[in-house]
Amino acid sequence: MKRRRTDRPGVRASRILTLLATLAGALLLPAHTALAAGTSYYVNCSAATNGSGTQSSPWNSVSGVNSTTFAAGDSILFAAGTTCTGQLTPGGSGASGSPVTMGAYGTGAKPVINANGATGPVIHLLNQQYWEIGGLELTNAAASPAYRSGVLAENSSGGILHHIRVHDMNIHHISGYSGGWYATNAGVGVQTDHTTPVSTWDDVVVENNTFDHVDRIAVAVTPDGDGQGTGQTTGTVIRGNTMTYDGADDILVVKNDGALIDGNKAGYGGAKNTCPPSGQYCNGASAGIWMSGSNDTVVQNNEVYCHVNGADGTGYDVDWGNHNTTFQYNYSHQNLGGFMLVMPPFTIADEPTSTVPSDGTVIRYNISENDGTNAGCPAAGTPTHGTGVFHFVGNIPNKSGSSVAVPLIYNNSIYVNQSGLNTPILYSRRGGSVTGTLSFRNNAVFNYGTGGYFTTSSGSVYSNNLFYGTHPSSEPADAAKVVTDPEFRNPGNTNTSSSFTGAGAYQVHPSSPVIRAGTVISGNGGKDAFGNAVSATTAPNIGAYNGTGGNLVSNAGFETGAMNPWTNSGAAPSVTSTGARTGGYALTTQAGGSGANQNLTGLTPSTTYLLTGWAKVANAGETLAIGVKNHGGTETFTNVATTSYSQAAVLFTTGSSNTSALIYCWKNTGGTGTGNCDDLAVEALSSATNTVTNPGFETGALAPWTQSSGTASSVVASNARGGTYSLQTGVSASGAIQTVSGLGSGGTYLLAGWAKAATAGEEVAVGVKSFGGTETYLRTSTTSYAQQPIFFTTGATTTSAAVYCYKNAGSSAGYCDDYTLLKLS
Repeated sequence: MKRRRTDRPGVRASRILTLLATLAGALLLPAHTALAAGTSYYVNCSAATNGSGTQSSPWNSVSGVNSTTFAAGDSILFAAGTTCTGQLTPGGSGASGSPVTMGAYGTGAKPVINANGATGPVIHLLNQQYWEIGGLELTNAAASPAYRSGVLAENSSGGILHHIRVHDMNIHHISGYSGGWYATNAGVGVQTDHTTPVSTWDDVVVENNTFDHVDRIAVAVTPDGDGQGTGQTTGTVIRGNTMTYDGADDILVVKNDGALIDGNKAGYGGAKNTCPPSGQYCNGASAGIWMSGSNDTVVQNNEVYCHVNGADGTGYDVDWGNHNTTFQYNYSHQNLGGFMLVMPPFTIADEPTSTVPSDGTVIRYNISENDGTNAGCPAAGTPTHGTGVFHFVGNIPNKSGSSVAVPLIYNNSIYVNQSGLNTPILYSRRGGSVTGTLSFRNNAVFNYGTGGYFTTSSGSVYSNNLFYGTHPSSEPADAAKVVTDPEFRNPGNTNTSSSFTGAGAYQVHPSSPVIRAGTVISGNGGKDAFGNAVSATTAPNIGAYNGTGGNLVSNAGFETGAMNPWTNSGAAPSVTSTGARTGGYALTTQAGGSGANQNLTGLTPSTTYLLTGWAKVANAGETLAIGVKNHGGTETFTNVATTSYSQAAVLFTTGSSNTSALIYCWKNTGGTGTGNCDDLAVEALSSATNTVTNPGFETGALAPWTQSSGTASSVVASNARGGTYSLQTGVSASGAIQTVSGLGSGGTYLLAGWAKAATAGEEVAVGVKSFGGTETYLRTSTTSYAQQPIFFTTGATTTSAAVYCYKNAGSSAGYCDDYTLLKLS
């Protein structure tokens, strides 16, 4: 957390040194008079002699620049491929629409300005406005730290200064105090000094720059210390920058109104905490991107990774005294302290906003992957204040009387799949119980770690979240929660050959249970992390992805409220607003001989597809089929006979010349009650290889299956679902298990097996365990074969899984047959 404030003589000293150097230059060199507005001045530090600043007679040092007062439309151009030594302190200001520009001329590498270890900024603008600086390389390395920055624009004018733009720069190896104040130890610092009246900036743009090994921070738009009062800088845009190995933080805005921080990428920051001499500002804590004392900040489309600071160490941070901060579409991974730091109010001298709880905080459509550890990063830190995906420093900040008093955390995708990782999802340094409330809705939490959740005051809202993997006792109560695998495309980014990488790894397969399983949230921003629309009226997905997963089925959940493009089959079904599994609608059949078809076109010949769907019947024992035909192969279907929704999975392969298939939901004849179908999906599989050996027991022997502990099971030539043989369990504590090796770590798999009981009501389970996650199984109690499809994801280092058939108790045998285990594409 960032809160210490002391007097800072080191900063004032740096300004005095800069002023003395400027005065010295003025005494030693004749002053250059600006020729006219719109004049171009040229600098070539490789020239043998110093010229007049024209292209044919360029200056050959920074002295010519420092002794000139520039005017609107002027440009200062450095020769490409050259290096100038020294610090730049040009004079003058531009005008609205006609800034002073500093850049490069000629071809070749960016011109280098090397301050050669001097204290202070490489380029310093003091009480100047309408400047654009771009296309240069700045560096200022030294053996020991001091107050150093790349570009520092400083306002002590007592008013508003306008338009500072720094773009397309390479700023690196700035040896500042990594634990010192921000803007004076920055790659680009835009600073307001303590003045009466207050000084502020308007229209600050820092874009498309590269920063590397900058101490303290890449970009800071701040006052010169805490306690700046109420003045706020406006129009700040920080976008498209790349930052690596910043000593502490990456981006900070303090006392800003309406700042946009967009599309930046920052990694490996926070490794240093060297502070200035005793008595000056010192803060060794850091986070990637954060703000304090600011209004209406939007932080979006950024990636922060491998932040190693032990005190805070999170990718993002909403610090003290903020109003209406939105974090959206960001990607955070392997940050030591977690994904998001949330600060409570506290007291800073002369800073009235520090005691006000941040309100209006919205955290949505973000992706957090293995935050809470630096595993896989080139460097690692040691946490001193704990870790948590959502990392609260104290109690939850709630602002009394605010219409947006509590943090709104919704539609984020959280992935924790590192061996032994104990990162809590909701964590506070105060312990497992905090005061205050929050709203936690539509979040997809994949947790193979051991971390849990703090408890909050009554009034917190937990709704329509997915909690998959470990289920700690502290997991919030959520009546609408989903507990099955979210079926991320490439969770953990373990498959380097996948077309789904980075944040894209957290798109989902079309059979995912997150699709249409969320709750409508007002003011939801209108789109997800991938640009898909999010409706204001119909149910969204759970998590950061709101697409269909590439589902080949149209109107898959009947959410249009109409049949099209489904067509009637037999007795006409209808689309109804009752009986839905997700969303608001489902297909309702008549009692028998009733269903709907959809013809899929544009399929690829000789390709295997996975059809999944959910079905239920009004009367137990009656059956409803989900199936496929007219695809160039044998018609294939799965019957569902349960009164609550069960999932069916059907594999089919198109013929050598077939490019279409007819899928259907069909209530079989002979019934007296209706049936429902919902959420059908079809996707192509890159491989349909069944990794289970002897999957239907057709060898007539058990191997390579082995006996489960307890009563022995056996392979019998009866009760087969297909072929001749099946597995017969004992009456209780009996079954068989097979360890399937050669799987991919971090891969999503489908296990489908068929089971039945000899006596109705007794249960037979199809399941999987030892795959790096929590054991998962489905049970049937019917006397006819029922399919049990299970989706699961292997652990980060696990390449095998144990699949089984097991009967736990009863008086009669159970049967299993026809196992399939395959990887989703």
